[in-house]
Amino acid sequence: MTEKAKDILIRALKTFAQAFGGILVPELCLILSGGFPESWSAAWLVLAPILASALAAGISAAWNVIAYALREAKEADEHGE
Repeated sequence: MTEKAKDILIRALKTFAQAFGGILVPELCLILSGGFPESWSAAWLVLAPILASALAAGISAAWNVIAYALREAKEADEHGE
């Protein structure tokens, strides 16, 4: 794996962790203060924001990878590589 590929992977993982953690902490506080919901419909109200943040982080990470690849391709074209 090249150094640039490692950089992309690290940035993608950081983006994922930040978005996921940003919603996970408040949700955990809610669960710990009131206990885990007893029904699946109530549990979904707690789990849905966690899943949504994970999806958003994954989309953001994918966007960063695509943007980086496009930037690299443009630079290669400008340098005649």
